Amino acid sequence: YGFYTQYFYSADSSFVPIIYDRLHRYLHEVWKVDSKGIPKERAGGWTWGDWGEEIDMGLLTTCWYYLALKAEREFAIQLGKQSDVSDINRMMERIEKEFDDRYWTGSCYRSPKYKGKTDDRSQAMAILSGLTSSDKYKILLEVFKKEYHASPYMEKYVLEALFQMKSPDLALQRMKNRYAKMLSYKECTTLFEGWGPGVDGFGGGTINHAWSGGPLTLLSQKVCGIDATSPGFRTFKVEPQLGALMEVSATVPTSFGKIDVSIVKKHSKLEIKIVVPQNTKAEVIFPNGKTSWLESGIHELAGN
Repeated sequence: YGFYTQYFYSADSSFVPIIYDRLHRYLHEVWKVDSKGIPKERAGGWTWGDWGEEIDMGLLTTCWYYLALKAEREFAIQLGKQSDVSDINRMMERIEKEFDDRYWTGSCYRSPKYKGKTDDRSQAMAILSGLTSSDKYKILLEVFKKEYHASPYMEKYVLEALFQMKSPDLALQRMKNRYAKMLSYKECTTLFEGWGPGVDGFGGGTINHAWSGGPLTLLSQKVCGIDATSPGFRTFKVEPQLGALMEVSATVPTSFGKIDVSIVKKHSKLEIKIVVPQNTKAEVIFPNGKTSWLESGIHELAGN
């Protein structure tokens, strides 16, 4: 999943032939699946889903494994490995078929043997992996309103899931609630590994940890709405979700140049100014579904 993200946003696939065989062995030989195609949890000294408590490892493992297969399939297509593509498709279809029967309770997702509180992070990964359907979003929103177990690392995925469910107000409010204490420490200008320094962290933790910066990417990617739709931002979309915010702006550097977006909300209308780099195209999507395709240049447009 991480390898694919690196490729998609950079458009650099030079490493794919180098890693592919080892990645394939890891997913298909090191990891084992049960009779229904669900990956088996692996024992060991570093079986890690996240810092903190209330971690549903079985459910998390399945979601991460499915995302890894999805990424591997894209690499297999690039390399012309049709037999692998077929095998991966069959594995993904088995997981899709079994997923709700195995994990859905009617009010949340949960591994059959998991006895803890409902795990917010694993609900998020069910959404982001594509293994859950939108008809369950209303139910899962209630989970995200009351369950707060993710570390700053996995909280990024909880917030991303809320944006995917088109709930920017809840995402922004949860972001504020979760990070308020961390940001209130006047002695530090960095982000912590846990929700606080020292004893308030997980096992102590560091006071300068890159994994806590996930909301920064979401502010440009989801609030301003700037996201690649083809490798390296050759095409990209601007689909803002401002929620209660009235004015936002962001700059995203790409190999084609900088994408600059500024948005002002006036009543129910959005006024958008966008700089589209040379040799790229942008699709602007307003909340009402209206779309506009823009060629390179500076553009100003408005819509609801």
